[in-house]
Amino acid sequence: MRVAILVGISGKTGKALMEGLIKSRHYKKVIILTRRENRRLKNLHLKKVIVDFSRIEDYSQEFEEADDVFCLLGTDYISTYKLDDAAMFEYEYPVKLAHAAKNNGVKNFFLLNPTRADLKSTKDKMKVRAKLAEEIQQMGFDNFCLFKVNAIAEPVDTDSSMFAARKGLGTIINMVGMGLIDKLRPTPANLVANKMIAVAISNPLEKKEFLPQDY
Repeated sequence: MRVAILVGISGKTGKALMEGLIKSRHYKKVIILTRRENRRLKNLHLKKVIVDFSRIEDYSQEFEEADDVFCLLGTDYISTYKLDDAAMFEYEYPVKLAHAAKNNGVKNFFLLNPTRADLKSTKDKMKVRAKLAEEIQQMGFDNFCLFKVNAIAEPVDTDSSMFAARKGLGTIINMVGMGLIDKLRPTPANLVANKMIAVAISNPLEKKEFLPQDY
């Protein structure tokens, strides 16, 4: 069974991913790295570690047993309300996390990133996120996967008839509008989380980048 490290649980995707990992029969432990003392996490398979993201290398022992690291750090994906160092979550902290993982033998690293991340973008934030993905790619993980989204939406009930109907309508509009829906729509948090877990337990896969139409 696997051990996962999850970073970035204050957002919708983080919460959904934490719940999915706990329920998965493939994971025996989920290590949550957080700097919030007041976050109560009570589950036999969860371990909460209070960290300083600027000194993540000081927590090397937490990485030694991990198979997978899920990085959801970024101002679009976590709560950065009243954080003086919010900008650090776009690049500096994720890079430090990736280095710590690689240096301690973690083989698999999974990153949530915007679809618009591009080194040629006119927006500085999108350039930074593209640079982040490129740098982690060059670290040489056995498996580095990118999960790209336009934005994150509230979780949906995938068993409901309404979800099926909307999905079918979206497919038709996409076909007519040459992928217009996929270029604009946000992705429900639990769909991203479910895909990340499915990819992690299926590795190695040839496909390493996932887009809104893949969820």
